[in-house]
Amino acid sequence: MHNRDVRASDRDRDAAAERLQLAVEEGCLNLGEFDERVGLAYRSVTQGELADLVADLPENRRRSPQSPSPAGLPRWLKLVWTGWAVVFAVNVAVWVAVSVAQACPADFWPKGMLPPALILAVVTAGAIRRRRDASGEGP
Repeated sequence: MHNRDVRASDRDRDAAAERLQLAVEEGCLNLGEFDERVGLAYRSVTQGELADLVADLPENRRRSPQSPSPAGLPRWLKLVWTGWAVVFAVNVAVWVAVSVAQACPADFWPKGMLPPALILAVVTAGAIRRRRDASGEGP
């Protein structure tokens, strides 16, 4: 970025967000830092503000086409799915325990966790599609 005072475009903000996502996948940022920085990236007005968000990260490395993740998912997305699955499993276990203890089974209240899973599934599909498009693979 040559001039720090030049206004940033949407493409500049998206590039900074992608670099931050790559930093999470590399283990350079945790999810809290990623969340904070991505929010700042999309609120940035100048290229200098974007440069400051990635200045402490290692050189921009591209994803290696030889070593894609097994499911094609970014590490952060795998972590979010894992967290959701653990919470869902605990909720189902509690529901089972409550239902067994009562004469009449309780309503399946863990179903309230399914809408967030649907949203997460849409985000996952978008991430897979973005990775496929970036790598030049076809459907």
